[in-house]
Amino acid sequence: MGALARSVYRAAHLLRITTLVRGCRAAHVPVLMYHGVCAGRVGGVLNCEGKHVAAEDFDRHLRFLKKHHRVIPLGEYALALRDGKPLPDHAAVLTLDDGYENNHSVAFPLLKKHGVPATVFVTADFVERGEPLWVDRLAAAFEGTSLGTWADPSSGTVYPLASPADKAGCYLIVKANLKKLGPADHARALGDILRSLGAGRDLPGLFAPLSPAQVREMAASGIVEIGSHCCRHLRLTTLGADEARHEVVASRERIATLAGRAVESFSYPNGDLSPAVMSLVESAGYSCAVAEGLRLNIPGRTSRFAVSRLALKGEDDDAAIAATLAGLRELGLRAAGLARR
Repeated sequence: MGALARSVYRAAHLLRITTLVRGCRAAHVPVLMYHGVCAGRVGGVLNCEGKHVAAEDFDRHLRFLKKHHRVIPLGEYALALRDGKPLPDHAAVLTLDDGYENNHSVAFPLLKKHGVPATVFVTADFVERGEPLWVDRLAAAFEGTSLGTWADPSSGTVYPLASPADKAGCYLIVKANLKKLGPADHARALGDILRSLGAGRDLPGLFAPLSPAQVREMAASGIVEIGSHCCRHLRLTTLGADEARHEVVASRERIATLAGRAVESFSYPNGDLSPAVMSLVESAGYSCAVAEGLRLNIPGRTSRFAVSRLALKGEDDDAAIAATLAGLRELGLRAAGLARR
């Protein structure tokens, strides 16, 4: 977050503008999206997008949520959307994507400490087979390479890698390009890139998966619901209909076996969805699905198969957290987008 945005949020907080907006939007539901929660702060390419928050920051976020919101399970929110029933004012939902081991070792104790329910979305191949997420393999490759410059094998474009900022910028460009590819082209391009960077197979512990035993323990706790995040963490809109259906259906069955109970919720990898994909998820028997969207969910205008989510940053103070949960950060992002046009 930039210094200007931080100052704006603090001013809005002090002038009680955030409180006013929050009161007007009491029935709007923020659904928060996290990924990893680690013991300490992590920087470099490994966390250049801020996906992994430190335990002390997550703890602070949970304290704020507990004080100012009623955090409900995603399953309860899905039932309210299905039946059209009202929720208590200032309801909120918390989710974590991918299935990192630190969801159990770091986040789970904090969730129990504060009595805050959450849904952990598990990528089946990652947890069941220990196959690393491709984005993590890519990040680790850029973080660990000793190359000063690098030529992308796919395009021939040469990138500087002399500084951490160079590496992070290149990683983000390459990741965005890979996301556009179908499975066969994606696997081939990723393999070429990893080899050209001299990547090894070992990844930092930050990227370790949950074990099946940890999944079962959390699922049995009464405070964590387990959902599906597909089998391979590929964008479903890049797959053929049969392959996409397999990802949606097979992941539900496999993760239910891991968790020892039915899986009711789904998280679209990369927040990527379409009407056809939404229909697949609904027909597979899920009760709801979450995307990204970076906005609040409005009563009467939210599909339970396209629930939007917001993300908090580790460095967010109370003013920024309040602004995000009231939808002010969403308005700021929209205004910035319009200004760039």
